[in-house]
Formats: sequence, structure tokens, C-alpha cells
Amino acid sequence: MASVLARPPFFGLLHLVLQNKVNAKPHSSIEALKKTLVKERDALSSDYLRATIHTYPRRLSAVIEKRGGRMEQV
Repeated sequence: MASVLARPPFFGLLHLVLQNKVNAKPHSSIEALKKTLVKERDALSSDYLRATIHTYPRRLSAVIEKRGGRMEQV
């Protein structure tokens, strides 16, 4: 099954972490995929989420500076 979570340009690390965890194993159905996604999302620590949110202003500034173009890790 192809990656169900297409990566929007600004979602960055949070999206990539969830995508890697969810796509680590095959799923037999869309419902199984959704269940895994919810489980992995709920398993993210509040410290991780807080740190990720803290980086958004810097990442957003980089996106604006590049005018939405290709971004390297910021």
C-alpha cells in the first residue's frame, strides 16, 4: 500500500514521525490504518509536541523566506 499520508510542505517533523510509525507495517484495511494512526498520535508525548510547536515560528519564517520553495531541515 502506498503511503497514505502525503507530506504537505510545512507539516515537517510531526507529520514525518507519524508517517514513519504508521507506515512501519502493512495494514489490512483503511480502518486498521486509521486505528494505528490514532494510536501513534495519542502516544506522542506532550514534551515532544510542545518542542515541535516551539519550532514552528522559525520554520514558518524559513518557508516565507523561500516563498514556499523546497525546504531543508530547519
